[in-house]
Amino acid sequence: MKDGLALTESEVLDYVHTLLCDLLLRESLPADYDLKDSGALNSIMFLELFVRLETQFGIHITGADVNQDNFRTVDSITRFVRAKRADV
Repeated sequence: MKDGLALTESEVLDYVHTLLCDLLLRESLPADYDLKDSGALNSIMFLELFVRLETQFGIHITGADVNQDNFRTVDSITRFVRAKRADV
């Protein structure tokens, strides 16, 4: 991943997609795959997701950030990460 804040949406999306596929042991996921309704991620997997996003993108995920709007799909996680990086 590039240093600095200038990551494209595509770069963030690719990382988030790869990370979720890794956590879910899947080859691919649609960008609108509903993580909540599917029950695909358990609480330990969500913690790993948060830690890996924080480490990869230099962001801090707070309790207030953890909601359905931010962590429901690959697309919503991508938007969240880009917004958090803009705040750094």
